[in-house]
Amino acid sequence: MKKGILLLALFSMVSSATAGIMIYPKYLFFDDKTKSAEVTLINSSALESSNYRVTLSFKKQNPDGSYTEVDEKDIPAASATRLLRYSPRSVMLKPSQSQTIRVLKRIPEGLEPGEYVGYVTFTEVLLEKPATKESLKPGTFSVKITPIPSFSIPVFVRYKVKENAPVSLETKGLITKNDITSLRVIMHRQPQETRTSVRGDLTVWDGDEMIGYIKGRYMLPATESLETQIPLYLKDAVTNKEGKKENKPLTAKDLKGKTLKVLFTETDENQLQKDKLLSQTEIKL
Repeated sequence: MKKGILLLALFSMVSSATAGIMIYPKYLFFDDKTKSAEVTLINSSALESSNYRVTLSFKKQNPDGSYTEVDEKDIPAASATRLLRYSPRSVMLKPSQSQTIRVLKRIPEGLEPGEYVGYVTFTEVLLEKPATKESLKPGTFSVKITPIPSFSIPVFVRYKVKENAPVSLETKGLITKNDITSLRVIMHRQPQETRTSVRGDLTVWDGDEMIGYIKGRYMLPATESLETQIPLYLKDAVTNKEGKKENKPLTAKDLKGKTLKVLFTETDENQLQKDKLLSQTEIKL
């Protein structure tokens, strides 16, 4: 058994990207030995069917952690989209049904060593509903705007490189939004001969108490710095009306005078690997 602390739910993790839809795993990673991988899309709804179109795309990571879709004509050479093949191209899921998408890696002759990143994107195909009597009345005019659900998972292809990108951590103090206090942490890329990504778990500690946790934070090869706002809580600190334990949001007043430690560690699906440290820092509030 690996060393670490079991993540027993300091904070709840949301596994569905849209209502009734779940996807596993949350990313794909190809090294030199990996030739194929699979993604499973699950319709957890017991009542509604869903149809999805599957495509490959490329996104730019912004310093605030958001992503910008890049037009097909502007996709850079560092994109993994040209190195991947996949099937099926569309998915029809009945209630409680799942479908596996297989992704294959193809390395062209003369490819430069490095890391290439792309995204498998799932876009829901909305079926037209039949017209109603009301909508067919003469002189009736209406406009209906329907959002199209779409979500993506990253795909990393490392070719003849192995190491994660070295990063340093910088703390920028506390920020409070909607009664939630978060610690601002910025990851800075350090010099590296061949640029790669890094993926890990960010945790905040008050002594031996973990009070903040962000799982699976990525810094992509083209990103120089990346900000993360980590919500700060005390686990199981209050009891609700039903007698169940709940996390208590911490305030700036609660944290005044404390010294907090921030760790960036290798990520794992089930455990926090404190012994596999990628970077760390401290802040005195």
